[in-house]
Amino acid sequence: MTVLIDELIREGLITAEQLNDARIKRIGAKKPLQELLVEMGFIAEEQLVSASSKIFNMPVTQLSKETIDPSAVRLVPYELAMRYGILPLRKEGDALVLAMSDPQDIMALDDIRLNTGMSVKPLLAAKSEINNHIKKYYQAEDNIYDILKNVMGADKVEIVTEDASEFFLDERAQRSEDVPAVKICNLILSDAVKQRASDIHIESQEKTVKVRYRIDGDLRNIMDLPVSLHSSLAARLKVLAQLDTAENRKPQDGRIKISVNGRKVDLRVSTIPTFYGEKIEMRLLDIQAAKTGLESMGFQGPDLDIYKQAITAAQGLILVTGPTGSGKTSTLYATLNVVKTEKNNIITIEDPIEYLIDGLNQMQVNPVKDLTFANALKSILRQDPNVILIGEIRDKETAEMAFQASLTGHLVLSTLHTNNAVASITRLVDIGLEPYLISSALILVVAQRLVKMICPHCKEKYQPDGHLLSLFKSHIDQLGIKEFYHGSGCSYCGFTGFLGRTAIFEIFRISEKIRGMIAQRFAEDEILSEAKKSGLKTLARAGLEKVSAGITTLEEIFNIVGAASEEEAVLRSAQAGKDIKILIVDDEEDILKILEKRLTDAGYRVVKARDGQEAVAFCNKEKPDLVISDVTMPKMNGFEEVKALRSKLETAVIPVILLTAREDKESELQGLDAGADDYLTKPFDSDKLLARVKMLLRRKQ
Repeated sequence: MTVLIDELIREGLITAEQLNDARIKRIGAKKPLQELLVEMGFIAEEQLVSASSKIFNMPVTQLSKETIDPSAVRLVPYELAMRYGILPLRKEGDALVLAMSDPQDIMALDDIRLNTGMSVKPLLAAKSEINNHIKKYYQAEDNIYDILKNVMGADKVEIVTEDASEFFLDERAQRSEDVPAVKICNLILSDAVKQRASDIHIESQEKTVKVRYRIDGDLRNIMDLPVSLHSSLAARLKVLAQLDTAENRKPQDGRIKISVNGRKVDLRVSTIPTFYGEKIEMRLLDIQAAKTGLESMGFQGPDLDIYKQAITAAQGLILVTGPTGSGKTSTLYATLNVVKTEKNNIITIEDPIEYLIDGLNQMQVNPVKDLTFANALKSILRQDPNVILIGEIRDKETAEMAFQASLTGHLVLSTLHTNNAVASITRLVDIGLEPYLISSALILVVAQRLVKMICPHCKEKYQPDGHLLSLFKSHIDQLGIKEFYHGSGCSYCGFTGFLGRTAIFEIFRISEKIRGMIAQRFAEDEILSEAKKSGLKTLARAGLEKVSAGITTLEEIFNIVGAASEEEAVLRSAQAGKDIKILIVDDEEDILKILEKRLTDAGYRVVKARDGQEAVAFCNKEKPDLVISDVTMPKMNGFEEVKALRSKLETAVIPVILLTAREDKESELQGLDAGADDYLTKPFDSDKLLARVKMLLRRKQ
């Protein structure tokens, strides 16, 4: 290649200074000099190819006119094709014909011979044309490579088999033909556990596959994958969940048990057919969460005492109500952990079983085998149970049997879908139960919601919106709330201001007077009025107590519980700008002004940050197209900033240029090792900076 470089200088296509700049860049980039010269804009690719053709005495092959054999492409792994910039074209006898931008790359030729067991016949082609065809013929692998190369420190994920043995997903990857799907599956599972996701959604769209997590109750877009990867990713997950990989026209359900860094998690897998392909939903069930206590759920003070008294009763029925996702099942599991003793025979009928808990006899509904809640309950009553958990009361038959069981020496726990505790009476009557049966058996109803907790790492005082203060004025005055808190956003909470969730409860005790009112068919509002006189605390009041304790925010209570208002919350713009947004980070105002002017003049939209922490927070919220950052800054330096960005899938693909006054090679290598895409020293050449910005933006597209 020295001959080619000498020829370029001799013909005046590049200068010695440009060559020297490319050699410095090569220290961290690990690319051929001729490739860097093109990327840095010092020479046109057509000029390089023309010079190569002259030096090597080889004609230039136009790949667009070549017939490429897919079986030949499969002989060379994607990693090798990318590493050497080569494309297999066809087989000629025992020789493999390769398109190469450097036909005299001895290492590439030897590596291909070793991997394929064939001799190699090189043809000269333009590097850009080779790259375009690599993308075309290695579609999924190319996208996965771009994702994986920027992600640092992915956790090890193990599959736990039925015989309790464990193996790494990567180990199975070595035995799988679909390595990209295995790698991305491993990455999604480990990242979801790391980010405390409760659900993973994989949704096939017309042009992409969306991956979304539900974290603390909210869905977040994580990344888009190529449509070409969907079928192999779906097949991979279905194999792990022991589902029928050939069936994609009807819903299927399964389970996977994994271990992430020793932490065991169950995944409940559900697939449904949609117009663009199967949608996959995975519910992450942390086994440790099933062992939680009532206090951890959010029960406190008098509410805890009332609930514990009710669940230790010898017989009666306790209902936990709320919409889907309000934590009803978790509360009932926490309850069973309290009543689970060697003296109690506890049997559950669930749809589906979320957590398998030692000491319980758990059944799952199976309509195909005619095992419904009602039919199962008939059999359970012959098993001498002390405590019965019914996953949900859905119909009159199940309701009647549950209430009858609670009158014959059994403590029955179940759930119902109502907005508040008192509304459960109306719901049971609507199902078809007689009021006298309800009043005789029901001892307690708990309505609940889950609210997000303020992150303790970024908790600070703030002043809520005046409209919210007026909506909750009576509760605020009664509780004497003077100070309000929220989270400003930090790396611990993913810059949302919230970390984890807790429950708020509306506990409705069935007193003798209320029993009489139920039996006499009093209206719901009349029963509610009497319950309040007996000490019932509404969900709004319970939520404001959490606000008073600094656990959650006023806005969160309004969003979850609501108030007597139909005014809409503040709208967040979901419109992504079409212009290119560059974040510049430096603690020196002069540097920020110079960078801002140069980039703005070049047509880019510029956003500024003064330190690494501020930059990471902005990247998590806004996702800029590129980051130019100083190294030496307060709070968080540039190296730490890059590592923080590379630690999460959402920000790992953002290109980063480090800009610093340090001129030593050790600092440059440290920056590149941290994950930076480029490294420039101050004072910088504006034209050179713009050339590298354009290069990185082209690479990202």
